[in-house]
Amino acid sequence: MKEQEQVQKDASKGVSRRNFLKTLGVTGAALSMPVTLLAATGNNMDPGGFETIKANEQVKFRKEIPKIFYKRIPKTEGYIGTTQVTPDAVGFPDAREHGFSQFFIHGANKDYTGEWGQLLKEAQEEKKKLVATFDEQQLEDMMWGDAITQASDNWHINLEWGKWDPIAINPNKLELPPDVMSLKLKKVAKWFGVDQVGICEIDESLRPFFFKIGRTQGSLRGGQREGVTVDPGREVPWPYPYKYAIVLAKAEGTYGVKTLTGPLNNATVATECGEDDIFPRQLESVIRQLGYDARAQSMNGTEDFNMVAMAVAAGLGELGRNGQIVGPWGAHIRLSVVTTNVPLVADDYMDFGLQEFCKTCKKCAENCPAEALSLEDEPSLIGGVMRYAFDNMKCTKQRTITGCASCAGVCPFTKPDNFIHSVGRVVGRNPLGAKVLKEMDDLFYGVNPTPRDLDGLAPWRI
Repeated sequence: MKEQEQVQKDASKGVSRRNFLKTLGVTGAALSMPVTLLAATGNNMDPGGFETIKANEQVKFRKEIPKIFYKRIPKTEGYIGTTQVTPDAVGFPDAREHGFSQFFIHGANKDYTGEWGQLLKEAQEEKKKLVATFDEQQLEDMMWGDAITQASDNWHINLEWGKWDPIAINPNKLELPPDVMSLKLKKVAKWFGVDQVGICEIDESLRPFFFKIGRTQGSLRGGQREGVTVDPGREVPWPYPYKYAIVLAKAEGTYGVKTLTGPLNNATVATECGEDDIFPRQLESVIRQLGYDARAQSMNGTEDFNMVAMAVAAGLGELGRNGQIVGPWGAHIRLSVVTTNVPLVADDYMDFGLQEFCKTCKKCAENCPAEALSLEDEPSLIGGVMRYAFDNMKCTKQRTITGCASCAGVCPFTKPDNFIHSVGRVVGRNPLGAKVLKEMDDLFYGVNPTPRDLDGLAPWRI
């Protein structure tokens, strides 16, 4: 054992921070050379342990959310879920103008002009300064995290608009009552691996949340394409050619998200994003083989609409203070959608008391390292939607520098599925209980929760 420790120490001596940064060139966020901090431990090694379980499988959630956690409410005019939406709600004109899209385009082209280009340059310079302070272990962690993130994001590129070849629609339709077909498709989707499934009807109430111009290029964080990148865009038609949206939800790795920022956080989120490129295409193919038109929509940048609105409409949760979908299992939810014309039955909205809870809690805003979330006591009408203010530029910059899911990680609902936390989910449903749950969460996990350590979680740590 002592001999092995000495070998490891000798191996690590060859990688100084100065030499590493010299190979880095201190020119950007991406690293170009490998770092080996540990000597080989011999052949016939078969790694095990908690950290070898895929991040989003480390904490299992029941596939059926207990009804004691929430109630169903019918569709009400002027609302999507528990969120008020006015008739003059401002739509999403061009998906290419979204913050992440702007960073991808400016980054790929090394274009530092304009508001977003200048912000990208600031983010890259700040990340460069941060990396210069890293020790050898942190440098290796960053390389592994970046590698896993790129591997997952590569699905976004290879499944972007026009690259997926859909299976032919079977001329022999399977005809079932809409409620039966809905139930069977939900079960099949869960069989593929998603956690929750909801269905909504695509009607005029959702029109403001559809892009007029969609992207054609998928998102690749920190990656480069050859040549100059120009997304020509594409028109998203309205009336929309599909009547229903099957919304698929999968929880990101709970403990990985609770690292809050950094390489494992990035890798955890990206891994789930990559899986969410696959789930909807599996279900799309099933539906087409059953004889109906369907199209997969994944959160790779080329979707036709804002997925959070679709998830709320499909009864999977409520709109949180952080601008994300939050459900009884937490705020660490990734989404994908299959739009289809197979006759289905839309689900009712979900209400688990989140609107009142968010007024009391504020934990996501208090722990946002970018200060991008509102601390106001009440939401306000922004663009025709009753919600809390959100600074997209601050958030995007922070995620570029460190990676970040702090708002999702500190949410009191983002907890494993066990008895103690089940009690908390029930208590938090009413305004008085919300205050109790927040105080208990602060007591046991801290007002400012300590990020989880990578040891025992990161798959590259041995």
